[in-house]
Amino acid sequence: MISVCVFILVAAILPYFCGCMLKCLIKDKSIGLIHTYMVGFVGLWMLFAIVQIPLKIFNAGLNIMAVAYLFVLAVLIAAGCVFADKKRLRHLLEKNIRFERQNAGTYALMAVMIAGIAAQIAVAVIIHENVVYENDYVTARAMQIYTDGRYNGGINPFTGQNTDGMPFGMIMSCSAEFVAVISYIFRTTPLTVANLYIPLIIIPVVYMSYYIMSFVLFKNKNHRYMFLTALSLLSVFSNYSLRPKESLWNLMLINSWNPDVMACSILAVLALYYAITTIRAEIKWHDAELEAGSEKADAAYRNVVRNKSIFSSKRVYLTATLCALCFTSVYGIIISTIMCAGVFGCYYVANYGMNGMHIRSYAASFVPCIVYIAACVIYSAATHNMGSAAGFWNKYAGYISGMFVNDFMTNMYLVITILAIVYIAMKKNNSGKILFVYITAITFLIVVLNPLTYLILGVIAPEYCSVTFWIIPFNAAVAYAAVDIICGIYGNRPRITVCCICALMVVMIVAFMPVYGNNFAWQRTRKPDKISDETKQICRIIGDDGQDKNVIALNELCSSLRMSDQGIKLYYYTDNRYAVDDDRDMYVYLNQDEPYLQGIVQNAKRAGYNYVIFRKGVLDPNWSSVQYHIWPVGSTDNYDVYSIGYF
Repeated sequence: MISVCVFILVAAILPYFCGCMLKCLIKDKSIGLIHTYMVGFVGLWMLFAIVQIPLKIFNAGLNIMAVAYLFVLAVLIAAGCVFADKKRLRHLLEKNIRFERQNAGTYALMAVMIAGIAAQIAVAVIIHENVVYENDYVTARAMQIYTDGRYNGGINPFTGQNTDGMPFGMIMSCSAEFVAVISYIFRTTPLTVANLYIPLIIIPVVYMSYYIMSFVLFKNKNHRYMFLTALSLLSVFSNYSLRPKESLWNLMLINSWNPDVMACSILAVLALYYAITTIRAEIKWHDAELEAGSEKADAAYRNVVRNKSIFSSKRVYLTATLCALCFTSVYGIIISTIMCAGVFGCYYVANYGMNGMHIRSYAASFVPCIVYIAACVIYSAATHNMGSAAGFWNKYAGYISGMFVNDFMTNMYLVITILAIVYIAMKKNNSGKILFVYITAITFLIVVLNPLTYLILGVIAPEYCSVTFWIIPFNAAVAYAAVDIICGIYGNRPRITVCCICALMVVMIVAFMPVYGNNFAWQRTRKPDKISDETKQICRIIGDDGQDKNVIALNELCSSLRMSDQGIKLYYYTDNRYAVDDDRDMYVYLNQDEPYLQGIVQNAKRAGYNYVIFRKGVLDPNWSSVQYHIWPVGSTDNYDVYSIGYF
C-alpha cells in the first residue's frame, strides 16, 4: 500500500514539474494545469523510450536500465533548473495550480465527472484484486523478473519471446520495458504494476487528453465537463471498437499499460489536438503577416511575432507527441499520421489553398513519422512474404465484413454513431464538424476502406488488420452530439436539470459495474504456488524428453504452462484474435471439439514446434506414429503429450 501511494505521488508531481520546465525551455507562455501535466507526461515517456533502446540492443540488465533512466532524468532536471528562467519557472509552478472560484453548477458538473472517472479506476483496482484477464502481456516471465531482478535482454518480459524474431515495431515499443523497470524500482511484480499501478495513472491521463481536445470543441468549460461525463458513460460499453468484447477501453481497464491504449487513447488524441491548433496558429500567423505588410514597429508586427511564437511551440508539442507514438505502437503512429495529414488537408481546402502558408514548417513535424514508417516497411518487407494477390483480396474482404456482425447491440451502437455524425454535419458553424465529419470521413475512406492500408499493415503488423476501425472516434462523436443537444435545450447555464442528467450518467456507470464482467473472459489469477499438479506434470514430461520446449497447447493450458516453466515457448495469444495465417488455422484446429489432426501436425511442423498437447483420448497412441509421425511421450489424467517427428 505504501509503494502504491509513493507511485501515485511521484506520478502526480514529477510530470507537472517537468512540464513547467519544458515550457520554460521552449518559451511557451500558455497557462494550464492539465496541459502542463500532459507536456511533462509525454516528455518523460519519450525520454524513457530513447534511453531504453541502446540498453535493449546491448542486452543490459533490468537494474542497469532502471539506474540509467533515473540518472539521465536527474541530470536533465538539474540542467533544466540551471538553464531555465527561474522567475518564469516559479511563475508557471504557482500560476498553474491556482483555482478560480466557480459557481455551484460548475462544481456539480466537476463532481459527477470525477465520480464517473473514479468509478472506472475502482473497477480496474477491483479487477487486480480479484481477477485478471490473462493474455500474453501479463503472464510469462513476470515472476522471474521479480525473483532475480534481471531483465533478460532481447526477451519480452511478459511473453518470453526472443526479440530477434519480433517485428521492428515491437522492438521499438517500450511499454513492456517500462512496466519491468517500474516493477524493479518499486520491488513488486510486473503483474501488480500492469494491473494496479498503471491504471491509477493511465485512466486519469486518458481523460486529461480528451479534456485538452475538448478545447477545440467547446468554449464553455461546463460543456467540457459534460462531454467527459458522457464519454465516461459510453466508455463502459465500448471505445474505439463497435463490439464491447473487443473494446480498446476494455483493454484499458484490464491491461491499461497496453501500448495501443497509450497510442490510441492518449497520444493520438493529443496529436490530433496539436495538429488542429498548430494549423490554426499557422493560419493566424499567415493572416498577421498579410496585415502587417512591411511594417516593423507597429502592433500588427508584434501580432506576427506572437502568432509565430505560438505556432513554434505548438509544432514542438506536435513533433514530440508523434515521436512518442513512434516508440509506442506502429498502429498508433500510422493512424495519427493520417489523421494529422487530414487536418492539414481540411484546413488548407477550407481556406482555399492560401498562398504563402508555411507548409514546410508544418510538414517538418511529420519527418520522424515518415522515417519510422519507412523503416518498418523496409525491415518487414525484407522478412515477409505477402502471398498471392487472390489471397490478399480474400483477406481484405474478410477484414471489411468482420467489422460488422449480426448483433443487435453492435448494430444499434453503429446506428447511433451514424445518427450523431449526421446531426453534427447538419449543424451550421459547428466546432465539431471538422473533427467528427470531415476528418472522420477522410480517415474512414483512406484507412478503413483502403486496400493499401491492409497491404502495408500486412507487412508491418498483420495483427492490426482486423481492428482498423479503432481509428473512428465512435464514443467521442456520440458524446459530443449528446452534449450539443442538451446545451441546445437548456442553454449555456449549468441548470439543475443538466446536473441531474450528468449525475444520472454516473449512476448508470456504477449500476452496470456488478455485471461489467459479462463482457470479458475473466479467469482467476494464477500464481506459481497455485498452479495445478497436472500442469506441473506436463512440464516435467516435456523437460524429461530433452528436446527444445517449443509447445502447442490448448487455450486453457497456455497461461499456466508459462507460469510453471519459464523456459517453455508457447504460442503468444490465448484467445486467437490476433493469430494470422497458419497459426490461426492451427489453433482453431486444436481447440475445436473434434481436432483436425492432419492440419495441426502440418502447421506445427512448418512452424518448428516439437510438442503438441491434446485432450485425453483424442488420438490413438498405437497409430499416431504411423498416421501423423508423432509419438506419445507421456500422459496425465486429462491430457496427452506428443512429440512431433521431423524427417
